[in-house]
Amino acid sequence: ETHFELPHTLQELQKNLLRGYYLPKDPPVTASGPLELTPFEEFTLKHYLAWKKSNGTVLAYQVHAHVLHSATGIEILSLHSARKLAMTLTDLKPSQIDMCPRSCIAYTGEFEKLESCPYVLDGKVCGELRYKTKSKPTGQNRPHAQMMYLSVITAIKAMFANVEASQLLRHRDKCLQTALHLVATASGAVKYSDFCDSKVHMHHYQSMGLFKDPRDIAFALSTDGAQLTMKRHSNTWILILLLLNLPPEIRYKSTNVIYPFAIPGPNAPGNVESYL
Repeated sequence: ETHFELPHTLQELQKNLLRGYYLPKDPPVTASGPLELTPFEEFTLKHYLAWKKSNGTVLAYQVHAHVLHSATGIEILSLHSARKLAMTLTDLKPSQIDMCPRSCIAYTGEFEKLESCPYVLDGKVCGELRYKTKSKPTGQNRPHAQMMYLSVITAIKAMFANVEASQLLRHRDKCLQTALHLVATASGAVKYSDFCDSKVHMHHYQSMGLFKDPRDIAFALSTDGAQLTMKRHSNTWILILLLLNLPPEIRYKSTNVIYPFAIPGPNAPGNVESYL
């Protein structure tokens, strides 16, 4: 069996996107178990999840928290504390990333140490400065523009930490292995129904040597501009990642879509990979 050798540029892109992370074959022996929650932390998280699912207001959170406290005698943490607790448990903490004011690039990977934008558009280098002019020579660098970023790898790790989500993420590999078995043994035509058992995905596996680990993740990336409000100019470019590992009946639900970042407009992003 021969495997297609990935181009060097793609290998470097994968290396930059993963930022040194690699998937261990076996769970590390030093891995710590889940944190023990106090009764008020557990009730707070249950209340927080119910509030999120119902698209409640801040006032609704506070009023219902008071009702719960009156009925159970258990204190419900404030909304700020609930969010902080959720971030601590999942490690999903957004970070601020420097970016070009014209949205050309994010200063990550090969651009991380640059102080002006190198992106070329219509034959011209952007050249926008990364930092504002210092008022004092000893002052700190202040970027012209930043965006909030949520780590995709951290989001996937959080899903694998959940028993149910971990099993759902293996749906892709189960379908792929079933399709490969049918192709090898069936004499008639094989029916394809989804990405997971498609000819394209079998080509990934058989010819390109990809997706050899059942835990490997397949994404579909989509990005487009959006006008956030009708009353003022607020163009934003939103990027979403669809988890092709999940069963199709739940794959496109908003709760299963990853929203890593939104790029401030009005310009479209130039080098999208730098934002990932």
